[in-house]
Parts: sequence; structure tokens; C-alpha cells
Amino acid sequence: MHAQIKASPDDTAENVQRILNALSAAEINIQAIAPDFDSPHVRVLVSHDDVNAAMAALSLEGLTPEIKSAMGLTIPDVPSALKKALDSIARRGFKVESVLTLGKSDQPDTVRVSIGVAKTVIHGWDDEFESLQ
Repeated sequence: MHAQIKASPDDTAENVQRILNALSAAEINIQAIAPDFDSPHVRVLVSHDDVNAAMAALSLEGLTPEIKSAMGLTIPDVPSALKKALDSIARRGFKVESVLTLGKSDQPDTVRVSIGVAKTVIHGWDDEFESLQ
């Protein structure tokens, strides 16, 4: 797992611009940026070494940044691969909150994505529920 930074409070377009301004001024490289599935929030991915500096820069901009859980995946560069990955994540009890594309990976015919997630169910609950019936 790795982390994405969620920032707001303006509308989506203004949040993107404010994030770009804040991180540019702090000389922090943005690896990926996209709207959160919960509008108007925006997710941004920076290197692990830049997370604290990014949080500080976004806070100074008044964006109330939050660290959010994410999964970094390498998936085949073919139709339906992202859908299959998201379906698999959902079956494991996670709610997908964002998808950031990171481009081609070092492996042939694959791409990298960062999937923002939140745990939504109790692991093993289905089995436990069955035993209680």
C-alpha cells in the first residue's frame, strides 16, 4: 500500500489549480493528480520522500490535506484490465475512492495505477455470518 493526498475545499477546478500552485511553489513533483470520486475533492500523488513537504505546502494553501490509503498496481494494458482490478478490490471489501493513472510501467504491455481505497466490510464477515445463521 502507498498513500495519496486528498485536498479540498473549493470546487474541483479551483482545488486542482490551488494544488498545482502550492506544490509548484514548494518545488514538489506531482506524479499524478485527478478528482476524487467524492467531488469536489482532488487526489494527488507525490514521491514518498515529498509527502511531508506536500502536506505542509497544501496546508499553507488552506486546502486541509488528508493522507489516504492507496494501492499501487501494475495491470495489463488491455481493455477491461482496470475494471477487473477494481472488481477484485471491491470483492476484497474495499471501496474505491479514486483512480490515478501513472503511465506505462517498466514491464512490457502494462501500465501503473494508484487506486485510492477505504475498507468497507469486516474481513471474514461473510463466513462469520453464515456460522451465526
